[in-house]
Amino acid sequence: MLFHQNSYAQHARHFERDLVDEERIKISTTWFDESTADYWRHARAYECAECLNRHPDATWLTVGDGRWGLDSIRIRKKGFGSVLPTDIGGALLEVSKQRGYIDEYSVENAEQLSFKDQQFDYVFCKESFHHFPRPYVALYEMLRVAKRATFLIEPNDTYTVGPVSSNSLRAALNLMLGRRSAVPQLIFNPPSWEESGNYAYTISRREAQKVAYGLNLPQLAIKGLNDHYVKGCEFEPADLERSAVFRKIVSTIQEKDRLCREGLGNYNMLMIGFFICPMDAEDKEIFTRRGWEVIDLPRNPHTQELK
Repeated sequence: MLFHQNSYAQHARHFERDLVDEERIKISTTWFDESTADYWRHARAYECAECLNRHPDATWLTVGDGRWGLDSIRIRKKGFGSVLPTDIGGALLEVSKQRGYIDEYSVENAEQLSFKDQQFDYVFCKESFHHFPRPYVALYEMLRVAKRATFLIEPNDTYTVGPVSSNSLRAALNLMLGRRSAVPQLIFNPPSWEESGNYAYTISRREAQKVAYGLNLPQLAIKGLNDHYVKGCEFEPADLERSAVFRKIVSTIQEKDRLCREGLGNYNMLMIGFFICPMDAEDKEIFTRRGWEVIDLPRNPHTQELK
């Protein structure tokens, strides 16, 4: 079995422990409680659906939504009637359907979605892209089945905007002075592997831009999002007066936001919308008002749009 096939098979089994492990059951039960600090953390990541809720008839597909179909549940609560959750494993999705949390679901490999081209208006993938062994294969599939836009909410690759190394600066200075010097050794960032076995990918503005240019997409919408996890926040109320844990989460995020606004830090998450069809003026104004950067991309002058 090829590595990526083995990885997907392992992921299909990973969430099954949420049905048998007492600690996992205890935590997962809290995900449906909208009053917790943890719910507050995650709720902010569905802002794109709030910005688009003037289109209640739009159809949505959620990818990598194996934990009870939570993404589909939360998007549906934003006012949408048709939201289909999918995941590589169906264990929790089947129980979720039996309990009445979701009406239907589909077991799908993100690299080979079974749906037709442009079958859904919007595709949504929250914190699952980085689990995929070949995430960009999956992204192109998500873009294929989306008619209007695909949204990723993922950790930001802050290394792409990190400081220049002293070795690089020394090599550049020697080059300007005409000196010969050894090519500086590349220093690779240590890999991050998660318990489920995957390498944790990150996304960046630059990579999103390249994907959009490669497919001649007309528009991107991007917004930074800071998050902070404190152990036990799943059981804490989202109440500043009653919970020291929630106060810690909010104050830390506020400080991170301040540093980002002042150009002294990088958001640890990115929300990126890849638009296959550009937004109308009203949608664009809503996104902009909520702090999203909406970027109208130049068209490829050497290709003719298919009619």
